[in-house]
Amino acid sequence: MVTIPFLKKIQFPKLNFRFSFGPASFVGIDIGSDSVKVVQLRKDRERAVLETYGELKSAPYLQKRSSQGIGGFLGYKDEDLVDLLTDVLRESNATTKRAVFSIPSTSSFIIAIQLPAMAPNELASAIPFEAKKYIPIPVQEVALDWQILEEDATEKRVLALLAAVPHEVVAKYQRIADALQLDLEAVEIESFSLVRSLAATERAVVAIINWGALVTTVTIVDQRRIRMNHNFGHGSREVTTILAQSLSVSPERAEAMKREVGLSEKPEERETVSIIGPIVDSTLSDVERAIVTYNRRSKRKVEKIILTGGGASLAGLVNHVARRFGLETVIGNPFHRTVFPEFLQPLLKEIAPNFGVAVGLALRPITPS
Repeated sequence: MVTIPFLKKIQFPKLNFRFSFGPASFVGIDIGSDSVKVVQLRKDRERAVLETYGELKSAPYLQKRSSQGIGGFLGYKDEDLVDLLTDVLRESNATTKRAVFSIPSTSSFIIAIQLPAMAPNELASAIPFEAKKYIPIPVQEVALDWQILEEDATEKRVLALLAAVPHEVVAKYQRIADALQLDLEAVEIESFSLVRSLAATERAVVAIINWGALVTTVTIVDQRRIRMNHNFGHGSREVTTILAQSLSVSPERAEAMKREVGLSEKPEERETVSIIGPIVDSTLSDVERAIVTYNRRSKRKVEKIILTGGGASLAGLVNHVARRFGLETVIGNPFHRTVFPEFLQPLLKEIAPNFGVAVGLALRPITPS
């Protein structure tokens, strides 16, 4: 069985399960709107050993869109995605055929809903009916599952986390895996992958801010469980575009300026910061509203912020976020759950923001929690 955690109802009947008596390796494949990232891990007793990783920009490959109704990068033709993945797997020297793919938050739905307390069989009937209120496409067109987060005996209510993925998204991944001759172990909504790689050992309530190229997602996690997930239509590419236009520099130079200058407090960098700062603060305003809403509804408040995604590499962002929210703020390092040669540590720390999802995917068959 291949599942979308926690969507255990989805199965891929065509899969050919391979049984090996040697160490098992798995590759996590994260197809983002800016690049594709792969990470291959080997299970060694209870440890996840890093075998290889790689990243390849998507733009040269994804020029033509398919005629299907899938939005975002999933709207690109299967053959273009296959070419892209073929090259990144080859260049990264990935050898295993056992793969886990990510599903972007923008191609899925995650929401916490409250329901009256009822018997499990009644809940199974009530949740699909309730889902119609929150999912903008017909319920029969999605794979749907849920998880009880908490039960309030006094109020006689339950809080359930609802997750849904369109059937056409799952079918597209299966076609791509078949074309690549990969054994599709699972597909997983990227927010769950980030919880596994960045927040599995956190005891406090944390907010993971995934600053992607086109979309920023905030995921609030309490004891390894997602309690809130919101997407905002502001990504790090917006900073690059406006910076390049305002200063009449190339996009490549604008990218470098984000890493070198960013939100610097140096007086000589004031012009650059005056362009970047308002864009960043607009996104953080969206994040702040989500956190305030959660804190108002929950007894346990957000105590820590974990930054991830390409946008997390913006110079000065950690201190800026920490001051604004008054919370401990760090850049997430997904490689802390893996074993790797010591000499790789500086490089892995530098690239960590880009690989949170891919590492979480590869960890899934090795250490599901």
